[in-house]
Amino acid sequence: MVVGYALLVIAVGIEVFFKTTSWLSKTDRLIFPVPLYSVIGWGIVAFLLALGLEGLILFSSGMTTGMLILTFLVGPIEEGAKLLPFVVKERESTLVRWHLTIRTALVFGILEALLYFWVLVSMGNILGAILRGIIVMFHVVWTAIALEGALRGSLWDGYLKAALLHSLYDAPILLLYILGDLAGFVALISVFALLYIHDSVDETFRFTVSYAKKLVERKREVYAAFEEKHEMLGYGDEEMPGAEETEKENQKEENENESPEGFTSSP
Repeated sequence: MVVGYALLVIAVGIEVFFKTTSWLSKTDRLIFPVPLYSVIGWGIVAFLLALGLEGLILFSSGMTTGMLILTFLVGPIEEGAKLLPFVVKERESTLVRWHLTIRTALVFGILEALLYFWVLVSMGNILGAILRGIIVMFHVVWTAIALEGALRGSLWDGYLKAALLHSLYDAPILLLYILGDLAGFVALISVFALLYIHDSVDETFRFTVSYAKKLVERKREVYAAFEEKHEMLGYGDEEMPGAEETEKENQKEENENESPEGFTSSP
């Protein structure tokens, strides 16, 4: 059963890879970009934090007990680590934080894939090493699910949902080494989690794109209302008293919140 689950993971992972890649290109065109150095920095921090915590559990509890503990905690640990930039960079705008965190998840997934690649290659499993890179987008989807919760008003709810899906995804493989019979049973449950993850890609990213478009439209409405009020007051093309100072303050605030040039995201 676990072998069948692993094959399903690869099949679903390939489709999730292309669907997520397509959505990322759309969000890149809609949401302000974030500095590459910041994305890489946060990705490394998140990866090392998760790796350190998981390593501590394995070495302090022993391999067998540690694998059992990680069956429950791998999701909470890794999803929590990837959400660090969204929580820490609270002074940035919501969409900039969303973009930074999604890109952090992508870097996290790439680093994890590279780690597994070298391990699998050293074991002579070349095909497994290649296929491991294909399913890297699962990390992006889990983080997108968590951030959807944040956009809807509760990061905590989104985080718990993503952590549960992540743990169920990894559970059959982790249990296979210590409780083979139980791993087959858990794989049945994990299939439903896997299918849910697959179906969540379009729904989650579609909500984010809709959220971003609504913010853009709201800004346009505010600007139009300001222009209308400007004309009603009879200033026409003349400069409104105090308008220059107000415009400078607004521009400064907007740059701080959303412009990548004013981004302060070095970890």
